[in-house]
Amino acid sequence: MILVFVAGLFLGVLLNLVIIRLPLERNSVGGWPRCTRTGQPLAWWQLLPLVGWLLQRGKASNGKALHWVYPLVEMLTAVTITWLYATYGLSWFYGYLVFITSILIVTGAIDWLHRFIYTFVVLGAVVLALGATLLLPDLNIAHAGMGALVAGGVFILLFLLAQFLFPARSAPFGLGDVYLGIFIGAAVGLPHLAPSLFYGVLMAGFVAVLIVIGKYLLRRRDLPEYLSYGTYLCLGVIVYLLTHDIRG
Repeated sequence: MILVFVAGLFLGVLLNLVIIRLPLERNSVGGWPRCTRTGQPLAWWQLLPLVGWLLQRGKASNGKALHWVYPLVEMLTAVTITWLYATYGLSWFYGYLVFITSILIVTGAIDWLHRFIYTFVVLGAVVLALGATLLLPDLNIAHAGMGALVAGGVFILLFLLAQFLFPARSAPFGLGDVYLGIFIGAAVGLPHLAPSLFYGVLMAGFVAVLIVIGKYLLRRRDLPEYLSYGTYLCLGVIVYLLTHDIRG
């Protein structure tokens, strides 16, 4: 179990490389990693999951703070794949869940940091998720296909509603969220679609209420105007996958 946790930490490092490099339009796998603050190549010890961040005390060599999202990604990845391993053991279905959660972690982190969801990432993952249903007996192609269609239809309606309600400014619900919904539907299947989305909606709603209270009752001016809805959807699905069996 300890080896799985350590492997999860290093997988988190790889996911962080994708999270950092995709928005910079760099090759997500090539080249030596560089500091997000200084642009300088990282030393080997700075790449150690969690340890590198702690040894730097959360700061780059120029004194600027390193984002807390990166160590959180490493810890979340390690905890997630260890939890799933304890539940399902080493199997093809376990590998499928590791893939799904990795896509969710990358997508959620990028949406939090940059307010953007990469179409080619989530739609590519849709194709792979649907393909996996043909290869793994634990998955159902009909459930996955219907999940993708229903989620796509519902999220398109939400997108159109957001465009109607917020015509003069950036809508809080974009096409990226529609594509993310399609991926979630394909990944978990129709029977698990509504409950898995409920977790994320509940978290987003709770945070939104806190922001409203802070802004209008406590007069806090340092609170964000934008809610990374996709991030909460991703976290909600991860929580659901850790607590529910989606086989069948």
